[in-house]
Amino acid sequence: MPSTPSTDLAHGDALPTAVLDRGAVALIGGGPGALDLITVRGLSLLRQADVVIVDRLGPVGLTALLGPEVEVIDVGKRPGAHTVRQDGIEELLVRKAHAGHRVARLKGGDPFVLGRGGEEVLACRAAGVPVQVVPGVTSAIAGPTAGDVPVTHRGAAVALHIVNAHGDLGPADLAALRDPGTTTVLMMGVEWLPRLVEQSLLNGVDPSTPVAIVQSATLTDQRVVHGTLATIERVAADAEISHPAVITVGRTAAAGFLDPSASGTALRGPGREAPAPAVESARPAPIGASAPVLIGCAHGTRSREGRDVVRAILRRIGELVPGIPVREAYVDVQSPDVADAVADLSVPAPDVRTREDDAAPAAVVVPLLLSTGFHVNQDIAAAVTGRDAAAGAPLGPDPRLAEVMAQRLAEAGTHSEDAVVMGVVGTRDPAGQSMAHEMGRVLARRLGREVSVGFLAAASPTVAEAVASRRAAGARRVVVANYLLAPGQFTSQLEDAGADLVAAPLGDHPLVAEIAVDRYEATLGA
Repeated sequence: MPSTPSTDLAHGDALPTAVLDRGAVALIGGGPGALDLITVRGLSLLRQADVVIVDRLGPVGLTALLGPEVEVIDVGKRPGAHTVRQDGIEELLVRKAHAGHRVARLKGGDPFVLGRGGEEVLACRAAGVPVQVVPGVTSAIAGPTAGDVPVTHRGAAVALHIVNAHGDLGPADLAALRDPGTTTVLMMGVEWLPRLVEQSLLNGVDPSTPVAIVQSATLTDQRVVHGTLATIERVAADAEISHPAVITVGRTAAAGFLDPSASGTALRGPGREAPAPAVESARPAPIGASAPVLIGCAHGTRSREGRDVVRAILRRIGELVPGIPVREAYVDVQSPDVADAVADLSVPAPDVRTREDDAAPAAVVVPLLLSTGFHVNQDIAAAVTGRDAAAGAPLGPDPRLAEVMAQRLAEAGTHSEDAVVMGVVGTRDPAGQSMAHEMGRVLARRLGREVSVGFLAAASPTVAEAVASRRAAGARRVVVANYLLAPGQFTSQLEDAGADLVAAPLGDHPLVAEIAVDRYEATLGA
């Protein structure tokens, strides 16, 4: 857009301004909360607007500078409550511009940093609406700064990584968190803090890494809390931290980092070699270099609930073996892949072994799978082949799993006269099918009545066929004992199998974690 010089009377400098035409949109970046940082160009455009469409976390105080004839529309998004959906915001921009209005879109922070500004520009231009963008101040930087947390600092942090912290962290995010020279800023992550912490710890991020959370940055009710990756959940819960908040992870997030008496301000050099500030870890140190890492390897799922369950089991495993590092890995859907996890935690095995090579391996893969099959025999076996690593046996069959299923059936409200079908994922491997049938016999002994086995894939009878067979035999009510580890893609198939009741999966249960630890110790000959 063309611009003409104007004079800022407060400073006497010639400053560029811009023109907002009728039927056009200006996407204006602001600052978080009360920061109210906006360029002169943005303010000039705002004052020309007929319609201002504003975010909840934008510098909304600027709308007080507008006349009563200006239409101000609040489209702010709150967690779990969106006033207007994103596609509705885009339609509103286009509609108001097509009606001949000068439209200002007042954003919270920079439009192009997790602000969906690019989507709104594309929507406007696709509809033939001219649009210009004014940069803003992103809360990814301004938020930590308001809490005395520099996102870079000579000798301590030389890189900045910004993450949309909804859901799982990606491989690049975890790599940034593991890098002591990188500051990681987690946006919109307070609600997901337990998940973020758990995934970080299960992927080798140092539990002593400093963490700071700045809530309501720059506002009168701003609060700042500090902790470590191992303690921040408790710290945030005790302080009742809620959104809006910015989470900063890295050396500069340590409490007192900018205190002149602390070591942080004395650091020099590029930053990657400098020692991290001394902070106390809430987890015990490994019991020795010979203690193999326990890699809990699950199938993987796109279900957020399922991922939470697997990580809760891994956390419970870690509590049972507090001196042994526990990591996560998967054979499908999720990362890290088991082969990558093993490669990161072990070295190639020597071709010729000596007496000294009889030492424990660097890593042990414990399959969080219920029977043998392709994933155990191929994926996990290939991951440890040629590496200083070993693989344990799957979790089942085991009488403790029968105890968990019995508890889940009782929790679901089953009765002693109900016919029981044990629902299994299934495998083409005859040994895996045999293990499932053995587990069915173990469950039958625990319940004191007959248990049929039905498969969801790759084997017969299917769960639906097993349910129908029990009905044909005269059962008044048929229930399914859920022989799945966690919710996922097979859950709906169990629910559609025609049973009267489906119990919950094995899930996060102390006995499941206990079995996994037993498999780890058995692999080491303990």
